Amino acid sequence: MSHPHAPSKQTAPEKGLAVEQVFDVDDATPYETQRTVQRYLSQETRHNILQVILGHPAHLVSVTEFDYYIPKSRSTISEQLEDLATHEILMQYHYEPNAEVRDVPADFWGLTEFGVSLLTEYNYLRGLPIMRAAHDATHKTETVQRHEDAPRPSLPASVNEALEYDGPNQLEDIADPSALSELQEQTFYADAAPADPSALNEDAEGDRTLDELFD
Repeated sequence: MSHPHAPSKQTAPEKGLAVEQVFDVDDATPYETQRTVQRYLSQETRHNILQVILGHPAHLVSVTEFDYYIPKSRSTISEQLEDLATHEILMQYHYEPNAEVRDVPADFWGLTEFGVSLLTEYNYLRGLPIMRAAHDATHKTETVQRHEDAPRPSLPASVNEALEYDGPNQLEDIADPSALSELQEQTFYADAAPADPSALNEDAEGDRTLDELFD
């Protein structure tokens, strides 16, 4: 689905941000940095927000869309959006031409350059095709579909490039019909990561790196 784009006037985060700087951890202890970031991203509402953004055709999502897909209160969603922005992972993109148009959003949430770099490092982008297929298979109300179809601002070129992938022509190339049928009956389509990342290592000898978890 194509969207008309215009440059965003939102101020982007400073380039060259370090993970240790954003999360206020000691760069001399990389394992602790890894655990801190994974624990942060695994918080249920934040995890769901990121999944919705990755699955969205434009990767720019209105609060109304988040409210539809995520089974949390709007205040909880807004609180976590602001927290993700404080950590430079997301930012709000404004599309001025929509400001005077009735029933369409003018503000959208999307990834920053730092955010997409962080999600790449922590393997979130591997799920892009699945998230998109699940999104497309999910029932949408008229209001949500109108928000999805609304014109949007442009994401930074580097963010767009990172989120591009050679997707299948048919959803069936990703999931079988029975799985898609189940997805269509759900409003939210992603399971949250464990609240405690250490649970991923319960059946393993010693601690494993995140890369090893995805091998």
